[in-house]
Amino acid sequence: MEQLLSPRCYNSTYFDFKRGRMHMDLERIQQALRDAKLTGWLFYDFRKTNPIAYKIVGLPSTAFYSRRWFYYVPAQGTPTAVISAVEPHVLSELPGKRLIFQTWQDMHAHLRTILPANGRVAMEYSPHNAVPYVSKVDAGTVELIRSFGVEVVSSGNLAQRFEVQLSQAQVESHREAGRRLIAAKDKLLAQLGEDLRNGVELNEYSVQMRLRDLIVAQGIQLPDSPHVAVNANASNPHYESNSHTHSPIRRGDLILLDFWGYMPPSEDCDSVFADYTWMAFAGTYDEIPGRQKEVFEIVRQARDTGIAFARQRAKAGKPIEGREVDDATRNVINQAGYGRYFVHRTGHNIGNASTAVHGNGANVDNFETQDERNLLPNTCCSIEPGIYLPEFGIRSEVDLLVLENDVEVTGVPIQQEIVALLS
Repeated sequence: MEQLLSPRCYNSTYFDFKRGRMHMDLERIQQALRDAKLTGWLFYDFRKTNPIAYKIVGLPSTAFYSRRWFYYVPAQGTPTAVISAVEPHVLSELPGKRLIFQTWQDMHAHLRTILPANGRVAMEYSPHNAVPYVSKVDAGTVELIRSFGVEVVSSGNLAQRFEVQLSQAQVESHREAGRRLIAAKDKLLAQLGEDLRNGVELNEYSVQMRLRDLIVAQGIQLPDSPHVAVNANASNPHYESNSHTHSPIRRGDLILLDFWGYMPPSEDCDSVFADYTWMAFAGTYDEIPGRQKEVFEIVRQARDTGIAFARQRAKAGKPIEGREVDDATRNVINQAGYGRYFVHRTGHNIGNASTAVHGNGANVDNFETQDERNLLPNTCCSIEPGIYLPEFGIRSEVDLLVLENDVEVTGVPIQQEIVALLS
């Protein structure tokens, strides 16, 4: 009997202990095709240009093939591989028939044979390259497949079911990472308040390193250091101080903290990042300038509006498109007159692996890209609107677990006002 490596953690593939490798779960893929009313899924790759295909059919990431290959999975029936005679071993671990071509004419003939005329076939393609995360098949190959009378549709939503949906264990790892990150943030803010009272000199880099150490002390793993930015530096969404370039933190400064991390993975299941941004002020609440309070309140309203929109759609059992949540969030900032200062998407997918704080699933985006993909149940994304003025920047970031009929905010308690470090 085949043993499975925690099927809760691998959606399209399972681990065959006897053979020591991943195997494709053909039954689940074909069921997903039937659910989507598609005729089949045509996987294509040339020299590892399509990592989505490798992951979903269970090919090892170390594999490299020098010739084109195709692998067609019909919604019902037996898959077929189309491979070069130069590399007849390619895809030998996958189930189904094998057709070998020598010439390009052979390849075309085989494809014409296996593809259903007038069928609807998914490929890693995005109309108008709207979602570059999905667009892995070149335009010429799409043209070729269409020439056989086949309708090519995007595999964007389909691939998400196998790339980014989380197991229950992964959801719990995200929640726990969130709790520990917030605890580290709380300790840092308390320490900074004490330092300000005692006249300790502070700067972005030293606070960044201290936050890193507090996060690690919570048992969280970090791929890189958190970000700390003051005043105008916080107006650069990707600002990062270092030991040579940083600004001092003084009384009256506005401070942005951007921090993330994940729990140590278990032997049979990967863990999931949590990713948050908080705003603090080096002084008392009454000393916070009115403009900063006003801008934070607009960002907070935008954040909460996006969350409420996603929750309303989830409770109604309706699809939640990433672009729709971005629109709902962004409209609040636009209506307040700060639209030109909100310079990035509302949020990004958080992947189902500890290597991917930015995953390949649907982003909350109708700004940088037109992401029509759905925020599927059992996925995670950030919600992080910001307003970046020349003199200061403000962002509030939480994470959103999309559940079957609801959404759950992590990184609680959610920030409601700028934190004053002095009372």
